[in-house]
Amino acid sequence: LMPVSAHLISVGKALPRSVYSAGGDLLLSEGFIVESAEQMEALLNGGYFRRTGEDGGRTTADIQAPTTKSVEQAPVSEASDVKTERVMMDEVRWQVGETFFLHQQGASVRYTARFIGYIKNRTVLVTMPIVDDRYVLIRDGQMFVVRAFSGKKAYAFSAFVVKSVHSPHPYLHLSYPKELGCATIRHRARISVSIIAAVSLDGQEDTTAAIINDMSLGGASASIKHPFGEVGQRGRIKFKINAVGETVFMDICTVLRSIIPVENGGGCKHGYEFVDLSTHDRLVLSAYFHQAEVERN
Repeated sequence: LMPVSAHLISVGKALPRSVYSAGGDLLLSEGFIVESAEQMEALLNGGYFRRTGEDGGRTTADIQAPTTKSVEQAPVSEASDVKTERVMMDEVRWQVGETFFLHQQGASVRYTARFIGYIKNRTVLVTMPIVDDRYVLIRDGQMFVVRAFSGKKAYAFSAFVVKSVHSPHPYLHLSYPKELGCATIRHRARISVSIIAAVSLDGQEDTTAAIINDMSLGGASASIKHPFGEVGQRGRIKFKINAVGETVFMDICTVLRSIIPVENGGGCKHGYEFVDLSTHDRLVLSAYFHQAEVERN
């Protein structure tokens, strides 16, 4: 990839080549008309062309685009249980009101918006983000990585703000993506984490501190300084995770499935199965895993 050159684009004229984000996602297709100075500035600040030979481009340069890494990246193990693919925007059965996360490129800022609809090959409409009961000031041309969860899948695409509308109700027109990254997390996929938790056993008042080392949709492995409980015993594990744009307190019923001593006096690893999950708990955990997978990619 190479940065977009100022002499190759101008307001009111078609793009000579397709423009990509630093991560390689298509932002705008060749032939798109640059409509404003704000859009042009955004493309110059965060847009990239493929190098000659990669997309049949007509210009040459050898400037390497900087790589990007999510600040909330979580590695996913058991890769065979994670399916990733590319899909079209209109192939997804979007529901009005679904949550879209807008991650500002080059910053750790993340806003939450709601899906309104889309005009195929034109724009995607979402509500204006609100922070502290106030609408966020978002300018035309700002670049975002958009992430969303629909059903059992997570989606991601790069877009810029085509138009920020304030009347009669605030909402945004985002550029229409040609393709979306799509990830499906299956039940056995695990992510490595480091989450402080409190573990208790049914019929006992004692509670002990634990560190969750990895987790799946069906259970977790947690380190405790000493053996706690007996295999087959039911209990509860409590912890906090960030999902769907907010911190959520989880209180999950468990069954202890294993206790394995750690070498060098590192305590014991306890394997827990999640049981009797509520619909809310399943939705939060699914969103957390989908979010981790999308940010990994």
